[in-house]
Amino acid sequence: MKNTKHTFSFLIADDDPDDQYLMQKVIRDLGISYNITSVYNGLQLMDYLLRTGMYSNCEEPKPDCVLLDLKMPLLSGAEALQRIRKNSDLLSLPVFIISEATTDTEKHKLLGVGANSFYTKQAGHKSFSLMVSEILAAIYPLKQNIKSAE
Repeated sequence: MKNTKHTFSFLIADDDPDDQYLMQKVIRDLGISYNITSVYNGLQLMDYLLRTGMYSNCEEPKPDCVLLDLKMPLLSGAEALQRIRKNSDLLSLPVFIISEATTDTEKHKLLGVGANSFYTKQAGHKSFSLMVSEILAAIYPLKQNIKSAE
């Protein structure tokens, strides 16, 4: 019998350890096969994605998606998103903004830069669970298309 479990690789970029923990817990509770890597600022995010700096010898799989907070130290989420979308190797990487409430103008700007979607952080397991379920529904077809092209 063929194994139908799929491993998803998440990269969580958020400077709040409580939010990171909640997102990790929601992913675990969904019962999927996963890898999770967490970084705490925009510079760590870029180093991880580009395998530079402290991640130059990293052998973990490239992430299937990035869960990106906007308000991070050293390099904001918005600045990191712009750098991701300017890098040809990262153009197809799904990036989901998960941040505090912001204006509609700011949301449209982020979507225009290349964010796949925007989610407003809300306290509680249930709201994070719905958000992660929606993200999985969005990236699963993308991952299947990549695997079938290999």
